[in-house]
Amino acid sequence: MANEFNIEEYIKDLTPEQQEKAKACSTKEELLQLAAEEDVEIPMEALKNVAGGCGSLEPYCADCGSKNIDIDYDCYEYRCCDCGSTNIGRRAVKE
Repeated sequence: MANEFNIEEYIKDLTPEQQEKAKACSTKEELLQLAAEEDVEIPMEALKNVAGGCGSLEPYCADCGSKNIDIDYDCYEYRCCDCGSTNIGRRAVKE
């Protein structure tokens, strides 16, 4: 992708120690914590390329794995349309 963020380009202005710490981050939370500790700014483009990405959460049935989930907006209850379970979880989806 031509517009993909290159973390190597971003971190070139950091100290060698900060560069190593940034490369070792495996989640966006770790990268944000490092930025706060080191008092450096992390652009949103960098966060999109860290493991885990900046995706969203989707509901799924923890009992059968189905993504066919219905929401009762009167009581905000989630229910699996395939097995009827109310044991609904959320998992990250990359965008």
